[in-house]
Amino acid sequence: MEERITVHEKARGETINVYIGEYRGTKYLHIREWYVDKDQEEKPTKKGVAIPIDKIEALQDAIDRLVPKSSK
Repeated sequence: MEERITVHEKARGETINVYIGEYRGTKYLHIREWYVDKDQEEKPTKKGVAIPIDKIEALQDAIDRLVPKSSK
């Protein structure tokens, strides 16, 4: 994992994070929920999505269409 960016803080120390990871030789953009365990370490959950890097442009286009510029 390279850099992890927190985009939303939830209750009880849970956060939604965006980061790049690699699995079986393919890079993915992860948007995933993280939690703080009993040892106070941040850990990822299974709640989230991993999008292949080659699909990021399509994701950005969809976000641009769905979120009007005036609401940003």
